[in-house]
Amino acid sequence: MAAKKIAPEGEPMLCEHCGDMNGEETGIDHDERDCPWLATDGGDFVAFDPAELAKTLQATADGSLAHSAAIGLLISHGLWITRLAERPGLLLIDYSGSSPEPYGVNWLKIVETLAAKELPASGGELRILAIAASLADTAARIPLGDAVTGLDAINLGLVLHAIATANGHPDTI
Repeated sequence: MAAKKIAPEGEPMLCEHCGDMNGEETGIDHDERDCPWLATDGGDFVAFDPAELAKTLQATADGSLAHSAAIGLLISHGLWITRLAERPGLLLIDYSGSSPEPYGVNWLKIVETLAAKELPASGGELRILAIAASLADTAARIPLGDAVTGLDAINLGLVLHAIATANGHPDTI
């Protein structure tokens, strides 16, 4: 079981997982005990290698343009695959073998988590994740106009490429 540090009452607590110091970024008294990026399953910390997770997600998305576009957007963005690798609650995981094996992204859980504002990230980063969820799952209703507003040129380019990919035209952008 992963050990969690407990600070004596009144002493500052640094979350070594996300870098937050006592709620400066994600809420009052945030520390690694309640860090939304520090996920546990059954009391044991579960994390996956981001490069392996990216390969697995790409392989499972093959055959679906929308899923491939969504996973490609997350991979090309650079942040989200690493965060998903550390947040297994947002992944679909097979626990039947000797070790947990991720096999997909739980897009509806991502939409719920975004709606609850439980993910510490910049507005642009959250928009990228929301757009990916919207591409991958038709139940994820994300207003595109709201989602692209405020994206920088690089991220807007990634989104446009993902949209083109989802429509079967990845080389048009």
